[in-house]
Amino acid sequence: MPGAPIPMPRPKPKPPYQPKQYGNGTSVPNGHGSYSNPQTFTPPPVPSGNGDGKGTTVDTPSLDLFASNIDQLVDPVRKAQTALEGVSVVPGDFYHANKMRIDVNGPNADAGLKEQFVKVLGDLSQGLSDLSAGVRQLSAKYKTIEDANSASANDLQNAFQSTDGDFTSLITDAGGTPGAPPSGGNGK
Repeated sequence: MPGAPIPMPRPKPKPPYQPKQYGNGTSVPNGHGSYSNPQTFTPPPVPSGNGDGKGTTVDTPSLDLFASNIDQLVDPVRKAQTALEGVSVVPGDFYHANKMRIDVNGPNADAGLKEQFVKVLGDLSQGLSDLSAGVRQLSAKYKTIEDANSASANDLQNAFQSTDGDFTSLITDAGGTPGAPPSGGNGK
């Protein structure tokens, strides 16, 4: 009959899944859980000092460059944090697979190693941002020769004070114990 639809043959049903014995392989081929970033990060140049090592000296252009270099580190850390947030381990449904999933994702996909490192990367980006702001604050304080002549180590310590909590959080979020603060010295 012309114009009549041609019946499509039905596909053969798939045979039931047949489990296979583990082949004892230990290598994972590329593309299976590997992260690659085509945009490489080139670290910024680091200036060298010209002080004689005696007393406290301030070189505001070096402080500004240091703050700028620290700023360049924040974005890659935030991108790594964002990339990690989307990771979910789903290895299968057997004892060791469930253990891996719980260890990495947490029992409700809101804890575990992944969440721990998401927090660490957040602490790191916040610490780097605070460090950069502290260095800029210090640099702004010493723009004139008169200001630079009154420089003290306490000024440096005060400028970096806001980073203490960030890096302490980073250590504890990573499962570590922060060290004791340094003792002694008057900073002058």
